[in-house]
Amino acid sequence: MRHNWLITAAALLAAPAAFAQGDAGKHTHDGFYLRGQFGLGYTRAEAADVDLAIKGVSGSLDLELGYAVFNNFIIYGKLFGSSVTNPDLEIGDETIEGGNADTSSNYLGAGAGITYYFMPANFYITGAVVVNKLSITEDGDNIAETDSGVGLNLGLGKEWWVSDNWGIGIGAEVALGRIRSKSNNGDDWNVAHFALLFTATYN
Repeated sequence: MRHNWLITAAALLAAPAAFAQGDAGKHTHDGFYLRGQFGLGYTRAEAADVDLAIKGVSGSLDLELGYAVFNNFIIYGKLFGSSVTNPDLEIGDETIEGGNADTSSNYLGAGAGITYYFMPANFYITGAVVVNKLSITEDGDNIAETDSGVGLNLGLGKEWWVSDNWGIGIGAEVALGRIRSKSNNGDDWNVAHFALLFTATYN
């Protein structure tokens, strides 16, 4: 009988510790980090030395992969892209609406950034420095492309936990880019992109 009481007491003492260990990492931003985002926005690419701009409603896709160096503070690598199908062309004060549904203006980039979560609200702010470029495709073929430039992506969002480690939510992102030409031929570009995003994060 005495041994039974000892076994019961040991089990009761061990239970909270086991529960706490099994709960470690739940609804906590630590360790491996993966975030995917997609949504709709607006992209405008403006030539720096010519009164010309390419613009329109754009689809946006982001992928971030990183690690929480401590709780709620994450360092990540980022890939992103936005694409305007059938973009409008602005020349001076005149806008020429796109007439070819097979033509797209694309803004692509890759870089590194940080995210910080404010808990327990699960609200985040994020920023990344990226290398970016513009391209024009027609029927899936690349017909024009700039050199690489430097840009800044800034965002914020709110997520809700749907499992121990997955959260989904909504966010917004602003991307600003300056793409300089290697040659002195007047083809520098300034890019501004804004998007509202659906987010899914594993952390």
